[in-house]
Amino acid sequence: MATLEQQRRANGERIQNERRANGERIEAERRAIGNRMVEERTGKSVADDLNRLTTPQQQRRSLPTVPTVGAVPAGKGRGEYVPKAATTAGIASPISEPDYTARAWWPGGIPSTDGLLMLPAAKTIVMSDANGAEVMFEYAEPTP
Repeated sequence: MATLEQQRRANGERIQNERRANGERIEAERRAIGNRMVEERTGKSVADDLNRLTTPQQQRRSLPTVPTVGAVPAGKGRGEYVPKAATTAGIASPISEPDYTARAWWPGGIPSTDGLLMLPAAKTIVMSDANGAEVMFEYAEPTP
């Protein structure tokens, strides 16, 4: 039979071997837990699972290139300048009144807001535009 010292040494070695085995198992578990936590934080496993469920999108293809036809050869041309025809539509700015006395007035005029005065009301005003054309402004008869 082994002495007490030998039994204690054998017991100590057994405990150390168990601790080493447990330590390696615990270390492997700790690493697995760490890797799982990293995958949860980054969402890699969720993204992989979702990508497995969906159908992949088709890759866009570029259009085929069309061969160039060629440049237009240089050449001489001849044209005749035709000035733009003057139009009679519209009024050219600025508009001026050459003669103030050419105005026509409505008889009676417009009463003032307090009713004490009768203000003159223009019936027609003759003006000329920048092209020298006559422009006539005709105003409606004011109602009292």
